[in-house]
Amino acid sequence: MIQKLNAFKARKSLGQNFLFDKNITRKIVDIFAPAQNENVVEIGPGFGALTEELLPSGCNYTGIEIDQRLIVDLRKKFDKCDNFNMLHHDFRKFSLATVSKKSGSIRLIGNIPYHITSSIIFAAFEQHRLIKDMMLMMQKEVAQRVVAVHGNKDFGILSVISKTYAQPAIVLTVPASVFIPKPNIDSAIVHWDFSEKQIRQPGDPDFFRIFVRTIFNQRRKMLRNTLKKLGDVEAFSANSSADLQRRPEALSVLEIIDLCNDFIPYTAPLK
Repeated sequence: MIQKLNAFKARKSLGQNFLFDKNITRKIVDIFAPAQNENVVEIGPGFGALTEELLPSGCNYTGIEIDQRLIVDLRKKFDKCDNFNMLHHDFRKFSLATVSKKSGSIRLIGNIPYHITSSIIFAAFEQHRLIKDMMLMMQKEVAQRVVAVHGNKDFGILSVISKTYAQPAIVLTVPASVFIPKPNIDSAIVHWDFSEKQIRQPGDPDFFRIFVRTIFNQRRKMLRNTLKKLGDVEAFSANSSADLQRRPEALSVLEIIDLCNDFIPYTAPLK
């Protein structure tokens, strides 16, 4: 495989860094622990390093690969497996309902491109009701933001969205030396358990995403100032006990959900 990887022209536009170390791939799949008949979706199979370890479990495997050049080899290598299905698609535009419409039935896994990590995570959370759990390899620095707690400098949009719908944890760190091409940074694998969501949920998920982005895009400003972009802060303040002198990073995830839900009646039409 290493010879093939070295000969392949990885595209920077796709953020391609291929995992080749079998000890690491086995460890990843051991942690993920796929089971027979489970619906497993792999984001960006690449040359099939993880695929090769996932298929023997008997899971119902679907690979979502954006690079058409890789699909021919993947199909040639794995089409003999009855539980293998490969689709040419951009995961960020892919409907998981084509794999399963059953709530909480899909398991996501993947070594994803660093430069679109956030957009892939957000795309997954837009379909969170269909997902049982998710395990993704990403830049270590981004992984630390995903699991950060409120009051920490890394606490932000990724932390809030992740902890609203699931419970994330870093389960493995991975050195740059096990990839071709070799990236300049180390990686980490985050696992999200979607059975452990917040006890209260956003009343309007679309507005919640806008709300969280708005308050954290100016994270050093008090909530009173950032919320002006979304609605009538004075009217809200007159009818709420919320402390709008606080900054968003000081609020827990549940406090942010509650604040968003309470603020909805005071919102201005969004352009």
